[in-house]
Amino acid sequence: MSSTDRPIIAGAGPVGLGAALFLARQGCTTRLVEIRDEPARQSRALAVNPRTLTLLQPSGVTDQMLELGSPIRGVQFHRSGRVAAALSFAGVHPKYPFMLGLSQATTERLLARALEAAGGMVERGVRIVACRNAVDGVEVVLEAGGGLREIAKGPWLLAADGAHSTARQQLGIDFVGSSFKQEWHLADAPLRTTLADDHAHVFFLDEGAFLFMIRVVDEAQKGRANNPVWRIMGNRSDLLSRLVQAEQTGPPVWTSSFRISHRINATLSAGAVYFAGDAAHVHSPLGARGMNLGLEDAWVFSELVRNGRLPEYDRLRRPVDRSVVRRVKILSRIASAESWFDRFIRTYVLPKAINIPSIRALMAATVTGLDHALPRSVADRTG
Repeated sequence: MSSTDRPIIAGAGPVGLGAALFLARQGCTTRLVEIRDEPARQSRALAVNPRTLTLLQPSGVTDQMLELGSPIRGVQFHRSGRVAAALSFAGVHPKYPFMLGLSQATTERLLARALEAAGGMVERGVRIVACRNAVDGVEVVLEAGGGLREIAKGPWLLAADGAHSTARQQLGIDFVGSSFKQEWHLADAPLRTTLADDHAHVFFLDEGAFLFMIRVVDEAQKGRANNPVWRIMGNRSDLLSRLVQAEQTGPPVWTSSFRISHRINATLSAGAVYFAGDAAHVHSPLGARGMNLGLEDAWVFSELVRNGRLPEYDRLRRPVDRSVVRRVKILSRIASAESWFDRFIRTYVLPKAINIPSIRALMAATVTGLDHALPRSVADRTG
């Protein structure tokens, strides 16, 4: 294929990089474009789940992740100075019975390096201005630095260009769902704490407030073993003044605030344009599924390309993605407790429900990405 008729992937975050890598290993060369001039330094996602580790194993990326990451063995739920409930990941997967703490920035670097080794590359500083379906594929208007534009043609476009996807907007696809009223906030800050760093921690505080805390595992944090950085996230702006069992030892290295939405595209395909990752679905970060679910989208997409079955993509992926978004929304509503009913569930029902084997298993499977099977016709390629 010439440079003008290669398949096009928009967005070189972990989902776009993953899709390009999976396809490159099958001998399918794509054109991967990214608006950012350089990789992101901050990390939205901080954990890689067992499903993702399995899918990336054949590429060699998983072994590199395991060398750099740190296992997260479970989640502890704290209330009134004690552990009110705990969720263990033991036994969830025969090979990877844990979540792997590893920043999205490091994950992107490993995927980009593997893609280059497979013969691919990222075109940076290039954004999609417009796209449309054509008789034999898609036409995409790309704009590079200095306003230089070109029309690129390809047999298909995979839009992995984020929650504000240009491709979704261009094609007029509804992003169906709702948003929480309150903003959530996060801070990555060095802490001194006795909290187990091989667990994530959720603190249910008074008046519906909560804190989520997890150790940040990133190459940039090497050498800070005595002053580790933790991600603190919650539904109040004064996060660091609400720390429990932890003391801040330095200024935050990153802070942010964001609106929580739970949405999914009305369709994940429109003609020869397909959607994956945040361009297809968004939800709160409490489920640890955003990056991981998007990488699974990318893997299923690549397998359908390999088998000449792209028309099945929406049918196979949207029910799975919709179900995950729904479950994560329930968990997030309980944690955020914007209503008196959610506060009641959070305080009195959740601690007891976690001890029910079926509910505990569902929660563990949801967080680790093992709450559904891969399509049977392609699942045998995961090893």
